[in-house]
Amino acid sequence: MAEKWARIGRTSGKLFLGAAVKISLSPDVERLIAERVGSGRYRSADDVVREGLDLLQERENEAQRLSSNGAGNFVAAFESIARDVPDADWESVPADLSKNVDYHLDGSRKTS
Repeated sequence: MAEKWARIGRTSGKLFLGAAVKISLSPDVERLIAERVGSGRYRSADDVVREGLDLLQERENEAQRLSSNGAGNFVAAFESIARDVPDADWESVPADLSKNVDYHLDGSRKTS
């Protein structure tokens, strides 16, 4: 693992901007960052890491929002999960699954 310096520091257990902190990155992560910068979409490794952290924060906020809503927000929970399922997997779900769920689960007789 290579060590890199980030422009974030700690004081009294709280993070503050402006100080450098050493972090370790695996070769795969370094390669991913280099690819993203090389694509021209990002100006620097800092931009790639910042966007990754922003996405992590969004995911955690969404998870917290879903858990705070409890079971009453089933649709939002399903939509959140469904976004992570590749289209190819959705295409393999039988169109009549709701009518013939028993058949698809255990091979019992189809209703139509």
